[in-house]
Order: sequence, then C-alpha cells, then structure tokens
Amino acid sequence: MATAAIPRRAEIKTRTTDEIKKGATEVYARWGLSLNDAINTFLVKSIEVGGLPFDLRPETPSYNAIAAVAYKPELNAEGVAVLPADWDDGDE
Repeated sequence: MATAAIPRRAEIKTRTTDEIKKGATEVYARWGLSLNDAINTFLVKSIEVGGLPFDLRPETPSYNAIAAVAYKPELNAEGVAVLPADWDDGDE
C-alpha cells in the first residue's frame, strides 16, 4: 500500500507529553523520517498486518539484567550469606 503518491488530506490529532514527542522525533530523525511520516508508516503497517505492528508482550529479562538488581548479601568467613537483621523470621 504505497502512500507517497496519494495526497494526504485526512488529519489526526493526538496528545502526548513533551518528552515523548521529543524522544520519538529524535528516534525517527535518525531514520530520516519526520514524526508525521513515522505515524503514517505505523498506520499503514497496522493495516497491512491487521493489528498492532509489534508485539506488546514484555521481554523476558536476561540473567545480567536480573543480576544487576538482585540482592547480594555479604558472606561470612564460611561463605554463608549474612542476611539483614530485619529479614529474621524467628525460625531459629
């Protein structure tokens, strides 16, 4: 569905934040696209695939991404984790 030769007469208005507009404009500019062209491309692709042209499922985080935020306890002389006192559940 080529749209380059077809005059664009329909208008779509939307609202977003300044940050999203700025970020998206920068992303698409790296591809040589205006924000207008990018939105039109999104709409054309949506029609071609009959829905959203991308997957909305969250990506499974990598081991490195999980490890970067994982709790890393101190180890005692025997190599056993020393947990914070407020983690004591009174089992011992």
